[in-house]
Amino acid sequence: MKLKDLTEQWLIREHFFNIYKVETEGSSGWNKGEVYLPAPQDQTERLPKVVLQNAIDAAVNMYEMDLGARIRYVEQHEEHHPYDMDLYNHYVYTKLRFYPVVRIRELQLVYGKDGQVIWDIPQEAIQTNRDRNDKFGIVNVLPQWGTHETMDPAYAALFPAAISAGYAPNMVRVLYDYGMDGSGEHLDPFLVRAIGLSASLHPFNILGDIVLGAGIASISGGVDGVNMSVNTTSSAENSAYSARIRMYERELLGAQGVEGAISKLRKEWRRPALGLL
Repeated sequence: MKLKDLTEQWLIREHFFNIYKVETEGSSGWNKGEVYLPAPQDQTERLPKVVLQNAIDAAVNMYEMDLGARIRYVEQHEEHHPYDMDLYNHYVYTKLRFYPVVRIRELQLVYGKDGQVIWDIPQEAIQTNRDRNDKFGIVNVLPQWGTHETMDPAYAALFPAAISAGYAPNMVRVLYDYGMDGSGEHLDPFLVRAIGLSASLHPFNILGDIVLGAGIASISGGVDGVNMSVNTTSSAENSAYSARIRMYERELLGAQGVEGAISKLRKEWRRPALGLL
């Protein structure tokens, strides 16, 4: 699946089974931006479908912040890094701010306030895909025969002077694309599952209030000797869908010695502490 496939209908289909009566796309209810919840006494309560899309967007944001890896695809992001002699001697080792890297468009050494290009490093010298470096945003330059011929002759003479102290701020300029959704492959199915589980929690709490009313565990009524009552197994402090919420939370956070989905995703996608020897 791609990010565009994570829609309200997907969330309802995958995670709201036995809760929603779903209007199909194109119907009058769906076009009004509403989805429907079966309620007691055959009443129908309506929840704006924008609530579901907002929950999906919030879940995507949460995992981007928690994992460090970016899910959304961003093109032509520009950033600058300092020149450091130790890193330069390790094949211009550059740790980008965002990952996974989809494509390095430009990697340059620049100089001065105007960012005059000293060295425009050719694509064939740029390495990102060894040891999963592209996944964690690590860029190296592997010089090849004739690489330094790409230096601007007018500024190449400034290069030794600029780096004589072993450090120069903002000298390494990188223009690149990043984000899981731009890789051309489907998103990690495990991540998609976690986004769906997390996105479901907030709407479930709202729906739990709709069923009987916020803070209500039972309803009773009577007319002319005819009485009816509706009771739940929940206390007034709980949502009517507390069991579903707790089941999803256990899958996300883990329980009874079973590792949760969030912990597994952190091991897979959080950038390890990398050092140079």
